[in-house]
Amino acid sequence: MTFSSIIIKNIKFNFKKYIAYFIANSFIIAVLLMYGSLMFSKEFIEISKANDLTEGVNAMLMLMIAFSIVFIAYTTISFIRYRGKEFGVYLTLGVTTKDLRKMLFIENILILFASMLTGMIVGTLFSRLFYMIIGKILWIDNFRTSLNIKTYFMCLVIAIIIFLINSIFQMIFVGRLSIMELIKSSSRAEVGKTNFIIGTIALIALITALYLFPKIVNKEIFKESENAMLIIIITTIIAPYFIIGSLISMINRVLVNFKKTYNNNLLVLSSMQHKFTSYKSVIYLVLILASAAITLISMTYSIYATIEEKTNYGYPYDIRFIENTKLNKISDQELKNIVKASGGEIKQHKLLESINLMDYRAYEGTVTESGNIAVISERNYNNHMGTNLVVNKGELVQVSNSPIDSKYKDDEKSDEIINFNDLSKQKKQIAKFKKDKNISVEVLLANMDKDSYIYVEKNKKKYTKGKFTNDSYSLAYSMGTALIINDEDYKRIKEKLGAKVVSYDHLINLKDPKDYKSFNSISSELKKLNHGDESLKPEFKQQMLEERIRENGFILFSSLFLGMMLLISSGVVLYFKVLTGVAEEKERVKKLVQLGMTDSEISKILTKKLAIIFFTPVVLAVSLITYFLSTLFGVVPNGKYMFNKSLIVFVAYIVLQMVAFFITRGRYTREVIG
Repeated sequence: MTFSSIIIKNIKFNFKKYIAYFIANSFIIAVLLMYGSLMFSKEFIEISKANDLTEGVNAMLMLMIAFSIVFIAYTTISFIRYRGKEFGVYLTLGVTTKDLRKMLFIENILILFASMLTGMIVGTLFSRLFYMIIGKILWIDNFRTSLNIKTYFMCLVIAIIIFLINSIFQMIFVGRLSIMELIKSSSRAEVGKTNFIIGTIALIALITALYLFPKIVNKEIFKESENAMLIIIITTIIAPYFIIGSLISMINRVLVNFKKTYNNNLLVLSSMQHKFTSYKSVIYLVLILASAAITLISMTYSIYATIEEKTNYGYPYDIRFIENTKLNKISDQELKNIVKASGGEIKQHKLLESINLMDYRAYEGTVTESGNIAVISERNYNNHMGTNLVVNKGELVQVSNSPIDSKYKDDEKSDEIINFNDLSKQKKQIAKFKKDKNISVEVLLANMDKDSYIYVEKNKKKYTKGKFTNDSYSLAYSMGTALIINDEDYKRIKEKLGAKVVSYDHLINLKDPKDYKSFNSISSELKKLNHGDESLKPEFKQQMLEERIRENGFILFSSLFLGMMLLISSGVVLYFKVLTGVAEEKERVKKLVQLGMTDSEISKILTKKLAIIFFTPVVLAVSLITYFLSTLFGVVPNGKYMFNKSLIVFVAYIVLQMVAFFITRGRYTREVIG
């Protein structure tokens, strides 16, 4: 019998042992093939350059390659531990370490080519679906596949690099083990240490961190401390490691008060006490991998899923541009003629008059300057929105165009100073602000003409929401948030500063919101009208929406790939860890059989133990991430809708982990009970 025939017979005999290892390698190859193909897609390269995504594509591919190397190296070492007894037998029969290394090298080559062949076939077959998903996410019609010789060559090079690094790890690991260590490596129980006191302290620290987190987010405590949130994050990451090791001890101390439940699970609890001590590093690793994956996917998915809704809310009009005394002076009829000539139709055209002034807020005697803000008269606002808003003299209503779940907490605490001094005097005031950021109210007002400002105290401010214009923030004009004031106050400002500070928002809705031709015609005509000046060029909602979709869609797409790799790797890590404990578990089962327990009873005990091992990181990861995201989304616009989208990711992860559990359970119970 030749050396190669021994290897082939060995692979055939232990075929089932190779399946998980083979699938893990094939999965990595398929993922790298599909994702790497983007590097050679002309269409995607053009899109990525237009949206500054090229660096992101390259960085994500490098990250996936690095993760693949680490992941496959880990599964290889775990696989060797699983086969330790087999290798030990070879050595006792006279096979040298050199021969063993040679055998592993040949096996690796066979698995490499088998995995590469399978991975490339799977990647090729699913590439069309893969590109359809990309096109769907990025809103690109008929996105074509780009699987060419360059793609396969790149995948081959990456696979060989992973294979070489993997082989080096494997040779070093095997070379350091003796015959007895190899024989015992698959059955040796890992020695772990646990400390109930440290576990309890870690639990108290985690609970404290969870208690303080929403208070810090809502700025109720540690307002000035930048390190408070960092400490919370570090505590949340580190504390579970110590809690996991002491978890069964804690559960034992609780369940001992419930005699029936405790007695029914006595065998499971006594066995799990040891398991959690030796498994805590792996369970913790799975917890970190799962938490990183579901956070990454849920955050990016929730942001992506709300883009269209948020854009439609913030941009209720298809086209928007500003007219002042110098630029964009065009009539309603001229606009209609331009659009009609391009084959489109204007469904609605509105003009909203406003004045943009510096936004001064007074809080606890100190003034802050926050750029500029639009000021609108109550009559203009009511005519524009069809409302009956009443604003008394010396008061104001702050209107926001954005979806806000909570009130303006910071604004409610500040007074408003509407400054309509001469523009030359305002420039001097702005220059003072640049030098001194903590100007007192008294100093600011002393530098203003008494009849050229309106001081509105916080108790005379009201708030409302309304889709009155498209969100827009620039150095000269800002809309999206505006101050509605009394008509007489508005008239005073207008008379004081003159027509040059007055601007008009042109707000247009097209019959077809995606009518690029009409928008381009308007843009071209305004450019001619303004003699090439594009400082106030029109904005098109559809264009903004597509840019946001593509930018965030790529982030989501990459996050899905990386997240899935993390999730699947967490399942594989547990799978191999559980299988390496088969021999040890067999010894326990023999003792249980001697005590008269049936296979059915033993199977139930094994199932409970596996369930605890598999679902401890699931419960911890989902619970912690749900808590943190619900708190964070509670303080952002449209947060409730975003959080609901995140729940889809949590459910998908739980289902995936359940599948991994049942696959592992079937294999584990068959090998243990036999």
